[in-house]
Amino acid sequence: MATRKRVINIICQAVCSLSSILASTKNINQDKSIDNTLAMSIYVVPQSFSDALACQLYMLYTVMIFMESEIKADKSLGNTSSGRGKNKSQEKERQAVIQRTQENRELCASAMLTAANAMAEHKSNLWKRGVPDENVISLPCRIAYQMLENSSGAIARKLASADKAMQMIASTVDSTDRNLNTVVSALVDMLHSYEHMAPLVAELCCLVNEEPQNKLAVVLLREIGRLDASTASISDTSGKASGIRNVAPFLNELAEKKPQLVLEHISLVLPHLRSEPYNLRSAIVVTIGHLLIRCDDGDGTEKEVDEGTGDSDLIGVGDVSKAKKLSDVKASLYDILLEHVYDVSSYTRVAVMKTWATLIRAQSLPVDKLIPVTQLAIDRLQDKTVMVRRSAMQVSNPLKLWFEMGL
Repeated sequence: MATRKRVINIICQAVCSLSSILASTKNINQDKSIDNTLAMSIYVVPQSFSDALACQLYMLYTVMIFMESEIKADKSLGNTSSGRGKNKSQEKERQAVIQRTQENRELCASAMLTAANAMAEHKSNLWKRGVPDENVISLPCRIAYQMLENSSGAIARKLASADKAMQMIASTVDSTDRNLNTVVSALVDMLHSYEHMAPLVAELCCLVNEEPQNKLAVVLLREIGRLDASTASISDTSGKASGIRNVAPFLNELAEKKPQLVLEHISLVLPHLRSEPYNLRSAIVVTIGHLLIRCDDGDGTEKEVDEGTGDSDLIGVGDVSKAKKLSDVKASLYDILLEHVYDVSSYTRVAVMKTWATLIRAQSLPVDKLIPVTQLAIDRLQDKTVMVRRSAMQVSNPLKLWFEMGL
């Protein structure tokens, strides 16, 4: 372990030093003492420097892959549980090993994030004409996927440096579009495979640059809209049904964090309302509820605005045609909720009734929808499923309060 620690320290120091040297190249063009011809062009580091950085990154990547695989295997064998049958000295030694491994993980994650940011910010100085080497620029993302896989839970997320992993991916996505499709494919695959990935991917979308639009979130919505969910069912043995169940919560998470963006691109996922998995239909229904509450433009602005996104500028300021279009979209979303009260799945019917109740409590229900929703709630009190009848009662109570208040 001591030898490993020294090797990791040397590699991390090398990566950080090379990243610092790369960052200092921006000062070369600002040096007035150099030749004017050189000052007019962008300085590109020698090929030997690029090769050295790539070599150190590959070594750091290999070390991190080894550690993440080792930790993943240790978890699968159950060695992270309390050590039964071990004496105190063995358990103390084991805890010391875990502590040193965690220190190595944090050190490597910091070095890889430093390199990812340096390559993103100074790509014009690192590569000719600013065209990055995909094999090198993708290394931070490739290890970030492994780190996110091991981030199942709040404690594991901290131990695996998941926040730094998401920053690596965001930095790479912002710097070039060349790896965007690869990143999206990897994230969709991870959404299928791991149930803890939905909030992490939604949070990742908040780290990506918003100008001119959040390209990562839009492409992810497009890929989810293209998923073949027609053959997925509860009895499916291929894992497709469970994968769809893991993907569905991402829509809800993203709608909470980026309501305006999801509202503008909701048409990409609405075709899944005709698909077989009820999980996906229910998730879309809940997503619609988030959008109708968070993007209430009765006064021309959002009810709630995410910090730093500037989403409130999209409606009611300048572009009247876009505001009218989004208003029409929201009107159609209300109609979708009315229609799916009679969904074939009782779980989706419950999701619809709970969404109506949430809209009523948030006072986001239009006045012209009060009578139709009241009629639907009364009708669903006769539903054959107990859960639906209980949810219908939740809709009736707030409606009664509305009528008593004269709203």
